[in-house]
Amino acid sequence: MTAGPDLRGFIQRARDAGEPVIHIERQVNPVHELSAVVKAFERQGNPILVFERVEGSELPVVDGVFGSRERIALALGVDVPSLTESYIERLAHPLEPDVVPEARSQDVVNTDAVDLGALPICVHAPLDAGRYITSGVCLARDPESGAVNSGIYRIMVKGRDRVTLSVDPGDDLARILTGARERGESVDVAIVVGGHPAIAVASQAKIPIEIDSLAVTGALLGTPIRVHDAVTVNLPVPADADVVIEGRVRTTPGEHEGPFGEFSYYYGESTGWVCDVTAVTHRSDALWLDIHPTHREHRILAFAPAHEARLLQALRASRAAVQAVHFPTESAGLIACISVRKRHDGEPRQIAMNAFSVDSLVKHVVIVDDDVDVTNPGEVAWALAVRLQADRDILMIPHAMGIAEDPSSYGYGSRTDPRGLVTKTAIDATMPLEADVPPRADALPARYADLDPRDYLSPGSGA
Repeated sequence: MTAGPDLRGFIQRARDAGEPVIHIERQVNPVHELSAVVKAFERQGNPILVFERVEGSELPVVDGVFGSRERIALALGVDVPSLTESYIERLAHPLEPDVVPEARSQDVVNTDAVDLGALPICVHAPLDAGRYITSGVCLARDPESGAVNSGIYRIMVKGRDRVTLSVDPGDDLARILTGARERGESVDVAIVVGGHPAIAVASQAKIPIEIDSLAVTGALLGTPIRVHDAVTVNLPVPADADVVIEGRVRTTPGEHEGPFGEFSYYYGESTGWVCDVTAVTHRSDALWLDIHPTHREHRILAFAPAHEARLLQALRASRAAVQAVHFPTESAGLIACISVRKRHDGEPRQIAMNAFSVDSLVKHVVIVDDDVDVTNPGEVAWALAVRLQADRDILMIPHAMGIAEDPSSYGYGSRTDPRGLVTKTAIDATMPLEADVPPRADALPARYADLDPRDYLSPGSGA
């Protein structure tokens, strides 16, 4: 059986590229212990971790695949500086999936006695309510266009063959599920765990619902993704994925799920859509891909490059002279750093207000001149230090839409009860146009501007 791009191949490619990959032979418990190891290694360079022996399951577990921008760029075959621009370009050229007669993801098929307990599904944060599938890319079909939609949602295991999906009301999947509920219909879904990282990266794309997400996956890969019909639901599934969990979402009222440690590093809970699992299929050499939700890889996958690309495209569409957009990983998407080649001193505030309207998650916007590298926290801090005057350059917008997971949010009647209202801040760290801007003393002389320090190393220097 032929094979396409997959998770094992990517891990080897990452190793070949110098990314740290560590195999852990010691048996670990999927309840808290595995996640504790992942968090401990986050402080040791955040490597890709392969847990070979996980208590209660025959499948190894992989964490850290999305733990750096370098790894996401590697998955898409680009370098980090061109990641966002390349992502935008590829989104414009979807590649229809390649339907193949056989699927590695169906080497093993279980429909009669489904037991999610046989999978190494983890409990991550100390107060999590149970086991959560954190990397599952949920596929569902838009009934109007026929396009396959994909996204990653928190999926709580409720029994041997039952899960809940926590879906934000603004997501496309919520529209699909709500419409089906109004018609009294169930919704076929397939939850893809593992496979090439581009499957997960594509699931974060902010695209119209009528564009097929599997075609976007092909665009990001640079080659059509191989798909095959699912076993029990009417959906195509990636032929080279590691595990596929098929099911149908009920039209009946949902169930409470959570608490669950989220990307904000606080807990969230909701009413989840109930899904009855109809099949679990997997490769004979399957890996279980896990994403630690209170870990930098969750934030990197969510915001680089999808959110950055979306905001950059929207700001450019407004004819603003925006050069780059960056969400610092540590900010959980609540801080956007934007560089601009401004033409008017009021332009930074206009850009900030546009950013707030495009992405309600954004709480603070920092605008800098285009000589500042927004991906470098030190350069942004330098601009805040030497180009900002608070009385002139900070705009505050109270009672704006935020997220309830922000514990500092408030309601109209209380400043202490988290109800999703926030005070948004636009920070203009650009120099006034009429100012006599001194030259930067840290710039290299023009004749050495393209100097490569590696040219000055002797063979065998070890650097």
